[in-house]
Amino acid sequence: MAAHFNQRSKWVAVLGIALTLNFPAAHSQVEKIEGTKCQNVGDKRLSDRNLYLCTKVKNMPVWQEFDDGTKLFAPFAINGPTWNQLAEAREAELKLAEQARIQREAEAKAAKALAEVPKINGLSIGALIWGDDFRGNKSAAINSSYWSARNCHRVPQSLGGGACFGDESVYYAPSAIALDGSEDGAAIISTNRITGARPSDAGSCLSYSCSFVSGRFDTHGKLAFKYGFIEARIKMPNGSGNHPAFWMLGENINQVGWPLSGEMDVTEVRGNEPTIATSATHFSTIYSPNTCCNNHQYTVDALDVGADLTADFHTYAIAWLPNSISYYVDGKLISTQTPQNITGHWSFNENFFLILNNAVNASFSGTWQNLQSSKMVIDWVRSYKLNGLGEVTKR
Repeated sequence: MAAHFNQRSKWVAVLGIALTLNFPAAHSQVEKIEGTKCQNVGDKRLSDRNLYLCTKVKNMPVWQEFDDGTKLFAPFAINGPTWNQLAEAREAELKLAEQARIQREAEAKAAKALAEVPKINGLSIGALIWGDDFRGNKSAAINSSYWSARNCHRVPQSLGGGACFGDESVYYAPSAIALDGSEDGAAIISTNRITGARPSDAGSCLSYSCSFVSGRFDTHGKLAFKYGFIEARIKMPNGSGNHPAFWMLGENINQVGWPLSGEMDVTEVRGNEPTIATSATHFSTIYSPNTCCNNHQYTVDALDVGADLTADFHTYAIAWLPNSISYYVDGKLISTQTPQNITGHWSFNENFFLILNNAVNASFSGTWQNLQSSKMVIDWVRSYKLNGLGEVTKR
């Protein structure tokens, strides 16, 4: 249907840019335009969205259909950029916004990393070498590139190892370890009293009787550490009988055995003394590979932090240098060990691996008779340069 229009204008916002479009107003009747007489040569008219120009034909001015690409036709002239220009401008705007977002995130990440570098008097703690924040989906397994979840002395062999030993009333099972799925990330070791059949992935009982299932994981055969400042942020499990630990063993334990491999217990907490953090260094009194256990000795120290370590997160660290080991909780020194303190073989200038676990051990942590379940929450583990030293080797 053809229509007759009078000019009018409206504002239209396109992609955030205001444009002026001149639209004609419609009449209800259709007019025949082509070839009809017009008044002034050069006039323009729109009918049924066709453009007509008043043109002289045989000395008579008549309407002829005309197309000028809309550039010269006032009712549809656009005062502003073209659609392509608008799209390009929007694309450029989005690209700049994305670049700004990436830069902001990088700056925030760098500032956060710098702020989180531990600051302890007397120590020159440098760049982060390695870390695991345990981010991932809820209930997912921990990163297998870094850690092995152990069940201890059970086939396949990969689930054993990690130097599993001790007087502990637990079966270890990889299924007792999972990520919490939070934004910041954490790994949770769940310890539960056995009320029925133990999990199918549980390993052997390491003592005469086991009433609990718990978790244990380590970096043995995957990551090796030598010197540096190594720290973990942990919320300890609550309840008498719990025996949580963050510790290290010599990577050569499968070749030379324990205690010659050396052992550094960054922290152990007694479930019945939840305000006290202990640290210990285990060594062999003589250089005698694969000999145990009359040659085993250790030093142990403790610090009462004045707060319940099961109620919130605290940091536990080792400042490890050639011929020097210092243990810290919340930046406070627990003890320092050197070859002068160790009355035996110094095994601590070699590669070590990390272990995290929660045992149930009445001889160390008090009775477990009232214990039903607990959770050890590991927020992160990190390794920094210390006095310019520190290596993390991926196997």
